[in-house]
Amino acid sequence: MKNRIIKYAAFLLSLLLIVGNLTFIQPLAVHAATMDNGVTIKAIDENGEEVFGLTAIEIDEGDTAFDVLLEAGEKKDKEIQYDEYDFGNYVTGIGKVLETDTHSWSFNVNGKAADVGASSFEVENGDNVLFALRDLDDFSPEVSISVTATDINDNAIINREVAVATGSSAYDALYQAAAQEDLILDVSVDDTYFTFINNVGETDLGPNEYWNVAVDNEALSTSIADHPVQEGQEVQLQVTTYEPPEDVEEEEETPSEEEAPPAETEDESKTPADKETPAINKKQVQANVDDILSYMDAASIQLTSGSEWWVWGVAHTNREIPDSYVESIEALVKDNEGEFRNLFELEKIIIALSAVGKDATDINGINLIDKLETHSWMEEGDPAINAAIYGLLAIDSAEFAVSEDFRTMLITSILDKELEDGGWSFFGSNPSPDITGMALAALAPYKEDPKVKTAIDRAVTYLAESQDAEGGYDIEFNGGDSSESVSQAIIGLAAVGADPTSPSFTKEGGNLLQHLLKFKQEDGGYSHLLDGGSTDMSTQQALLAFVAYQKLVNGTGSVYQFSAPVEEEPPNEPEQPEDPEDTEKPEADPNQPGTDDEPKDEDPKPEKGDNTSDNGKNNETNEHVKQLENAGDKQTNASGEKLPNTSTNTFNFLASGLVLLLIGGAIFLMWRKRQANESM
Repeated sequence: MKNRIIKYAAFLLSLLLIVGNLTFIQPLAVHAATMDNGVTIKAIDENGEEVFGLTAIEIDEGDTAFDVLLEAGEKKDKEIQYDEYDFGNYVTGIGKVLETDTHSWSFNVNGKAADVGASSFEVENGDNVLFALRDLDDFSPEVSISVTATDINDNAIINREVAVATGSSAYDALYQAAAQEDLILDVSVDDTYFTFINNVGETDLGPNEYWNVAVDNEALSTSIADHPVQEGQEVQLQVTTYEPPEDVEEEEETPSEEEAPPAETEDESKTPADKETPAINKKQVQANVDDILSYMDAASIQLTSGSEWWVWGVAHTNREIPDSYVESIEALVKDNEGEFRNLFELEKIIIALSAVGKDATDINGINLIDKLETHSWMEEGDPAINAAIYGLLAIDSAEFAVSEDFRTMLITSILDKELEDGGWSFFGSNPSPDITGMALAALAPYKEDPKVKTAIDRAVTYLAESQDAEGGYDIEFNGGDSSESVSQAIIGLAAVGADPTSPSFTKEGGNLLQHLLKFKQEDGGYSHLLDGGSTDMSTQQALLAFVAYQKLVNGTGSVYQFSAPVEEEPPNEPEQPEDPEDTEKPEADPNQPGTDDEPKDEDPKPEKGDNTSDNGKNNETNEHVKQLENAGDKQTNASGEKLPNTSTNTFNFLASGLVLLLIGGAIFLMWRKRQANESM
């Protein structure tokens, strides 16, 4: 068993990021950059705002918390001011934040105030240090947190309430709960991704099992040590099973000549990525959408609060969202009076309410848009990348009026977090196709802005160049080539008008849409990795990807924008003419990658496209959107929608010719009559 654990340890560590809700996964063992002995440290001011963010510091035996603070200050370019006394060093300032007559610096380790000073406290591997500027009248404020931990069989290992210092992390709460249960935490500290929970106590973990961490049923989007907890929240750990890929060594074993399969059994010997990539056209895309709906029926998936990812996708199909979903949201809002501790939950609900045509500014008298704009996570003016993305998608999901400062702050926050070579990530310097796709979807309505356009161009180039030979994205932290990465790339590209089936996104193994189909299972669902089974998260995002592509082809805007149906034009009003090139476009070869109605193959960059909702939302902003580099200019109608590829050009030319003929005839008759009068 131990050998198997070691064998899979490095692989399971790659389960850091699974997008769906784009969450931070708590893997098993040792990361390549894991420190032999490391601690984490953060400093906050009297308002809870970071003086410097969580920082990992490698330590030697005998190092103190004060030594760690000095090294963190040097690493973060923050001056540490202190006074020296016989009993030790007394911290007076960190960076530009200095103590005052009413506030002084406190020192906490793993959620509790230390019994000795920072220069006397020797730190150990896994310790989490917090320096906080506190009011002298309330120098040791605490919050009450519930902590639960269950094994693979749902047996409770921890189930208790603990008190930790205000500003503490989910890790601090877990540490204190484990200490009260006399359980030892086995942790590793990484210089980039901070603290990992390898095990809680002596819980038996299989070779493909790890601890998943959530707070209030929301999987974390960062390390457990970097997630501050608030009064009344619940930290939840659950042993989760992950199915690793087959042993590579076994796959590469060369059979003897007697055992070698004959050439005609080629299909059985190929991996999914090696098999012939099928073409996919418009009807096949719809068939896959229908199969996902059938998957939902077979799995008895009920749309209620917490099902927002499903709601977003289903809203674009011919299936109605049940009234019970809105009722469940109304009940939730009533119970919490519109106050959501978790910002992501609020943002996702706003998008879902827009999807079902419900006004988020009036949920039983509560304005959720105001709650979003004034949420504590937004007050600092620089929310986390996923908070900014979801926030922008939320306010643009319908015609919500917010202050221009708020909208600009969200856009600027996303742009400021763009990586040097293009694209975005939750953390670190390596872009993620998942976050990049989400960022593209959020920025799409603003691509008229030169700065936004430049960022979009760089991101599209990153998504094209980072695509591997099989057509997907082999990202270590996703466990390899994941369907979620492909889905989010498709969604983001479609939002900015870039065709995910064009040559730029077509590799030896197929284009992005074709590659997504490799993850499809017999039940109509989609797997996380090629050799896995269906998961709700993977299937939710695949549904969004398919409907996003449909909206790109139909020219009906972003998958995240919703509004009332467009009123039909009077039947006798002629349609606007199309680009003649469109009518001359030959029918696509069904044996070639792409669709039978895909945009031009020679377009490697985002097209000039419409990012409005179905009723022309943001049309005024996007009507004169600048054409992106090498983009094909597509004819659109008055609401910004791409005109269907029909034979209306012929009709329009005939009608125009008839009108000109009648006018010309009338002028000729008038001229002849005038000539006749003059001759008399």
